Amino acid sequence: MYRISAAVLALLPVFGLFGCGASKNYTADDIVLINTVYYGTEMNPVYSFALKKEKDGWLFSADCLVGRQKDHYTSFGSFPITAEDAEGFLRIIREDGETERLCRYRNPIRIFSRSDAPARSSEMTFSDGKRVEKETALGSRALNYLRELADRYYEAAESRQTAAGTNG
Repeated sequence: MYRISAAVLALLPVFGLFGCGASKNYTADDIVLINTVYYGTEMNPVYSFALKKEKDGWLFSADCLVGRQKDHYTSFGSFPITAEDAEGFLRIIREDGETERLCRYRNPIRIFSRSDAPARSSEMTFSDGKRVEKETALGSRALNYLRELADRYYEAAESRQTAAGTNG
């Protein structure tokens, strides 16, 4: 019995390295960066979104299909969005428990890896610098909201990139 207890106690720090650990319960209010990506078998991602908190506000990046018919692929980075739009996203993260789910999620154990297999990844960075990255997508409400933000901002973001000469 002593050996089993000693083995369990010895492994606790190792298991604490995964997920958010027992150190702190993070909330949506602690998030300073969140990104999620899904790569299929194409060269460009099926989608990639990032929302980053800066001292002057929130910056949004997106790579995805947009437009009424989802017939235009956009790719833009670090475009300022309103505090209300950022808060709308964080509200969904809060209501759906995405922070807790991501912290608890365990990445699958893979014996063999296929480089051409579809891959999903989500990451959150918190105000204390702690980062959690897992092989999973955000929930459908969060992803739908990010797609709505991309639809709302892509024309202005692409215009700014073109004017700056960085589209290309």
